[in-house]
Amino acid sequence: MTVTAAAQNLLSPQVLMSTCFEVSVVLPFGDDEDAIGPAVQRLAAELRTMSISFEVLAVDEDSGDNSHAVLALQRARVPELRVIHAPRRGRGADAGAARAQGRVLWIIDPHKALGPMTGAAEAIRAVREGTVDAVVMHDAFIVANRVRALPALTGLRGFRDARQRRLARRLAAGGLRLDVQQVETTTSTRPRWLSAFLPRRAPSSTSRPS
Repeated sequence: MTVTAAAQNLLSPQVLMSTCFEVSVVLPFGDDEDAIGPAVQRLAAELRTMSISFEVLAVDEDSGDNSHAVLALQRARVPELRVIHAPRRGRGADAGAARAQGRVLWIIDPHKALGPMTGAAEAIRAVREGTVDAVVMHDAFIVANRVRALPALTGLRGFRDARQRRLARRLAAGGLRLDVQQVETTTSTRPRWLSAFLPRRAPSSTSRPS
């Protein structure tokens, strides 16, 4: 994958040194007033059980409902919350990653954050320990090493599931070590759209590469 000028800027020494948290949650939202509040609370609660430092970046993708008012009410409960703005619709993951200061990115949409969290803690642990570069929890979320994932995130566009699929393809095309799983099953699965990029089985989150 060709590294663009924007990606090179993101990979500058100043950016790479700006690691203040273990995990940065990137939570793009649009008109999600029904889900954004519970999503922020649930993500924060999940990360607090891990006893690690984190931030939650709620990224506004031109929301036109009461999502901002809901988020304002969450700040007292979740002091780790920051609200930022994407430059345009469909650029929430890109904008959030550019502002993140965590070693690990957890990219998830509000409605997905209300679904099963199975495997989230294990995915974060695997990426923190360097077992894999990214965990793609199909139809749920993506956890990735921030520095290694930045070239794939730069300029990324799309919404919800389509955005996650596009990011997974970019991560695979960039040569990152991926663990692709299905959130509701106990065995790792590989979506058809990703098989072309992964000729061999990706290492599981419980094993270290030799």
